This record gives sequence, C-alpha cells and structure tokens, in this order.
Amino acid sequence: MKKNIEMIKWKLCEGYFSIIGSNLKDEITFDELIFVSKVSGKDAEKIISKNSKDYNFFFLRILISKLDTQTLNEFKIDINEDTISNTYEKILEGLTLRFESFLPYRQSFKILSQRSNVKAQNFLRLFQKNCSFVSNLLDIVEGRQNQTPKALKSIALNIVFLKAVNIFLTEKGNSLDSTIRSLDKDLRDFEDLGQMLGIIKN
Repeated sequence: MKKNIEMIKWKLCEGYFSIIGSNLKDEITFDELIFVSKVSGKDAEKIISKNSKDYNFFFLRILISKLDTQTLNEFKIDINEDTISNTYEKILEGLTLRFESFLPYRQSFKILSQRSNVKAQNFLRLFQKNCSFVSNLLDIVEGRQNQTPKALKSIALNIVFLKAVNIFLTEKGNSLDSTIRSLDKDLRDFEDLGQMLGIIKN
C-alpha cells in the first residue's frame, strides 16, 4: 500500500512539473494535474486536496527529496572509487551532480521563482532541503565528525550553493558552465579560509 502511495505521489509530481515546464505557469488545477499525470481523481485525493490552489510546496519537496537521494547514492559510488581527489574536489563533484539532477527542471524552477511571495517561500524550502543535503554530503566526504566544524562548513556550503542557484536559473539550454565556475571559485575561497581556520583538512 505504501509503495503504491509513493508511486502515485511521484506520478503527480512528474505531472505537476511537466505542466509548469511546458505551459509556463505555476497555478495548476486538480483536474489538469490528474489528466496529465494519468492518475484517477480518487487516487489523487489520497495525496492532495482537490480544492488546493497551490501545490508547489508539496511537489517541490517531493522532487528535491527524490533527486537528492539519487544524487547522494551516485556520489557515494563515485567517492568509493576515488582515491585521488581532495576534499575540495569531492565537494565540487557532489554539488555539481546536484545541479545536473536539477537541470531537467530548470524551466520549472524559473517559473516557481517569478512571483515574489512564492520565490521567498521556495527559497526557504530549498534552504531547508539544502541543509540536509550538505550535511549528508559532508558525511560521505569526511565521515561523521565534530559537530562544530561540520556546522561551520555546512553554513558556508549553503551560501556557496544558494549563490550558484541564482546563476543556474539564468543560464540557457543545458549549460551549467557559469554555475560550475561560480561553485569552483567560491569553494576555493571557502577552502582557503577553512584551511586557515583549521576546519578543513585535505
């Protein structure tokens, strides 16, 4: 039963972002959503309210959770096979993989960031999700560690990532060049500062 509910959630989520990306709007009706998602109204109402006017928080959370799980699993495999890269290079790879997972949804993210009230709400939601992602990323790269330096690193990496998000939203097509350049520069600055303060060791 739980597996079936999760499958319905994901079908609705894919349908939601498909509508946003192709129709360039973020206000979607229940009937539009179930039609595109190929989910019955009865099944959909187990997940969402038929009368809701705003589904973006619900589906943004589902999407990012799924993408982050996939990204971290892929990253673990890459890291286990990597005996050469230093801390900076591994973190850059992890954040780059995350942006690559976001790439098919860039147009949808742009739409969700257009209305000022929605942009502010979604920024906070992304920040919360990013805190979790960064914490897990650091655990993979460095193992579990003292909470104080980890907290400092997490704050810095959140700033680096969220700055790069703004660049990501302005890039065209399938390019991530400017986004990765931003990550590279800011991570190098962070690495230099972290080594100076003794919170990063290669």
